[in-house]
Amino acid sequence: MRREYLIEAISAKFGSIYPKIDIEKLIDAFLDLIIDTLIKEKRVEIRKFGTFELRKRPGRTSRAPKSGKEFTLPDRYVPFFKPSKVFKKIIMEKTKP
Repeated sequence: MRREYLIEAISAKFGSIYPKIDIEKLIDAFLDLIIDTLIKEKRVEIRKFGTFELRKRPGRTSRAPKSGKEFTLPDRYVPFFKPSKVFKKIIMEKTKP
C-alpha cells in the first residue's frame, strides 16, 4: 500500500471527523518520528504490530560487473522489520487458503 492509499483509507474511515489534510499531516509526522527514533536509538517497538530496527552490515569487497574492478563497500545500517507474534497470528488467520 502506498502512502496515498493509506491516507485515502484512513480518510474514508475517519473523514467525517478529521479533514484529509490533518490525516496526511498525522501520517507524515508518524513516519518522521519512526525514522528519527531509528536514527537516534536504532529501535522502535510498536506493541501488537512489530519492531523496526537498524542492523549494521559490515563493509565488504565487491566487483563492478561491467569493468571487473574491485572496490570496497563501507559499513552501513539497513532498516529491518520484525513482526510481532500477534501480527503474525492475525495474518495467518486472515490468509488461510
